[in-house]
Amino acid sequence: MEASPLMNIPAEVRMIIYEYLFDDGGNKQLQIRNAGASKLPKTEDRCRTRYYMLERTFHRRCYETTYRLETEGVSFCASLMRVNKTIYEETSYLLYGGHTFDFGSHIEAVEPFLSDLTAPSRQLIREISLYKRGPVPPYDNDRGEWRNVCRFLESNGSIKKLRLVVQGGKPNTTWDGPKEFTATDLKLLYDIKHESLDWVGELARVKGIEELEILPDVHYCPPPSSTNMIIFAALSASIERGLAEFLRIQLRVP
Repeated sequence: MEASPLMNIPAEVRMIIYEYLFDDGGNKQLQIRNAGASKLPKTEDRCRTRYYMLERTFHRRCYETTYRLETEGVSFCASLMRVNKTIYEETSYLLYGGHTFDFGSHIEAVEPFLSDLTAPSRQLIREISLYKRGPVPPYDNDRGEWRNVCRFLESNGSIKKLRLVVQGGKPNTTWDGPKEFTATDLKLLYDIKHESLDWVGELARVKGIEELEILPDVHYCPPPSSTNMIIFAALSASIERGLAEFLRIQLRVP
């Protein structure tokens, strides 16, 4: 096979060329999302794993999809990475080592996206962002998907920083019961295996996280009408304080 002309120029010059061919438009955080039920490539894409997921609707229809880059204003010449091993390694440092990856609530895409990378490329990704949905109705429980992601990262991840956005609900009126939890309160709920904190146990399986950023995404919700909803409302009010402290303790993050 004839060598690429790129290999005849110094590596420093190649890196300059790569910066033009992999233009992130100033976006250091890249958004990876599920492609959707009707947005699969028309031609076979052997470099991108396909997977099945359920619609987040009443019908819960199962469909085949894959992941895609959703960030606007970026232009990546991905085909260049397939020229040879050296070019792949050099461009990987630029693409995977130079960006963080935000999966939002589309956590089904985490495993196929990372699995499609070589092990060295996967090791270059040091920060990801995930969205944790609420554990009770009317919120869309993601228990199974969350478990799969955490167990994959336990075995295959090299994540050093996790940015976690936690969904919460704020009742539009006052309610009877606890209004906010401390880290000690949450430890008690966790020890008695309350289902609202099952996801914390899965996350604690992921080792090596050195930095944890917790952000709330709280929306108004109806007044609590059950014990689980009372706990959810109090847990939502605790995201930035009690929950953040509790998560850092469980993950052993300063």
